[in-house]
Amino acid sequence: MSRKDWNVVMTKIKDELSGLAKFIDRTRQGLDSIETTVKMGTEKFPEASCQLSDVTGDLENAANKIMNTVEEHLSDQERTGALIKALEEWSANPSADPGKGAELAKELAAINAKGKESMMELFALMSFQDLTGQKLKKVIGSLDVVEKKLVEIALSFGIDEAGLNASSEPRKAGNVVINQDVVDKLLKELGA
Repeated sequence: MSRKDWNVVMTKIKDELSGLAKFIDRTRQGLDSIETTVKMGTEKFPEASCQLSDVTGDLENAANKIMNTVEEHLSDQERTGALIKALEEWSANPSADPGKGAELAKELAAINAKGKESMMELFALMSFQDLTGQKLKKVIGSLDVVEKKLVEIALSFGIDEAGLNASSEPRKAGNVVINQDVVDKLLKELGA
């Protein structure tokens, strides 16, 4: 074998070994990312699930309380209508039952006070929306972090926009516009 042939063979071997080393490095980085993502997933997904359960429970409790309060308010409105009618009838001849007007007014005042209290309770119950929004933002943030890590892993293994061809160079997730279909396909393949 001539020196020239030997150099060609050595260059090919070096190129193959270099390519193999790059592949091993990408694989190692991908495995490190997978380990980090799995760890993050085991922390974030149960937390997200718990928070979603809390939000669901909060929404259900608040909705039930709001409906009960509104039902009571509607019942009180019917009673108020009946009391006003009785007060109108009494006012036509107050001397027939002099104490009845005061009784009707007292009952109307009690219903009015209860109505004001129930409106304050409704206002307080509606404030849960702010807390619910905060919890949902936290859950969405946790899921976004895991999703981005999964996409980074896919990109580090060279998955392109079609999700089929492997590239020779790893890409940085920060420089790549990611197609949502690719993300959805990747998550589906991972069982998410």
